[in-house]
Amino acid sequence: MASTSYETPPYLYDRFNEAYGPFDLDAAADKNNKKETLYLDEADNALDWNEPWPSRFDPEINKVWLNPPWGPKDPVFPWVRKAVHEISINSSINTICMLLPWGRWAKWHEFLIPQAEMVRIIGRVPFLLDGEPVKSPPACNMGAILRRPIKGHNWPTGFTGATIDGRL
Repeated sequence: MASTSYETPPYLYDRFNEAYGPFDLDAAADKNNKKETLYLDEADNALDWNEPWPSRFDPEINKVWLNPPWGPKDPVFPWVRKAVHEISINSSINTICMLLPWGRWAKWHEFLIPQAEMVRIIGRVPFLLDGEPVKSPPACNMGAILRRPIKGHNWPTGFTGATIDGRL
């Protein structure tokens, strides 16, 4: 992928939102591809470990959508680490839903599997650039769902058999 600013197609976002939302915040967006009214863009530096995502907004943030930029110049691991950090600190966030490239055997993927429910996306996602469909990425995608730990309860982690159809 030459660009790292591909937009999630609305139908796929809607499928994730129905299954895991409703989302309050888009944690990696810009004014042209945001999926929520509340969003963090490049100027907000969503990867800043000293400023939790909810602290930047007045309304309570419970559920977060995250389709981070990724490509040769935008590694995924910093976004995965930040999301795991956000779900583990004492804040209002109880769910983070990430749209990620298929990364089997990547370090970030192995780090994430024991902490998130991995959702297989069927088919290749036809991402958008400036609102127009672009050639699908060279890799498949997957969803990763992080949930706030609850004492006495274990959320499903790893590949649980959950799927979302990524085809139009």
